[in-house]
Amino acid sequence: MRKTFNLSDYDDTIRLILESGGEFRMYPKGTSMLPLIVQERDSVTLIKPDGPLKRNDIAFYMRDSGQYVLHRVMSADNGEYTMCGDNQLQLEQGIKDKNIIGVVKSFNRKGRDVTPDSILYKWYLFLWQSFFIRRVFFKLRRLKNVVKTKLKG
Repeated sequence: MRKTFNLSDYDDTIRLILESGGEFRMYPKGTSMLPLIVQERDSVTLIKPDGPLKRNDIAFYMRDSGQYVLHRVMSADNGEYTMCGDNQLQLEQGIKDKNIIGVVKSFNRKGRDVTPDSILYKWYLFLWQSFFIRRVFFKLRRLKNVVKTKLKG
């Protein structure tokens, strides 16, 4: 049984767990990391980063607005990161080390643990990093939804 809670209420606890070398498993909400991470099905295990983040790391961070986000590092330059969700095309620039809470060590997808070393995950990254492939995927998904809607009505 999963319990839903407000992350801001547990921010200090999550940071303490990660700072002490522990791991924190969470079930992300939202669609920004589709198709990789699906809300109410998949989970991620966070750890404290052991140094500067690298391209393709998935970071859990807090925006200056106080919003918590789980997005992929698209580029890293001297402690400043450009982030993007896998289900997005808009880049978010200017995320700093001070915003980073944790980094994804592994994730559980469809009941199976996956690490960044997995060959299937590496293939996913290879294909998904192309914004061209993302755009094609998004257009095909929209077309599928339009067809499905027309068939129903």
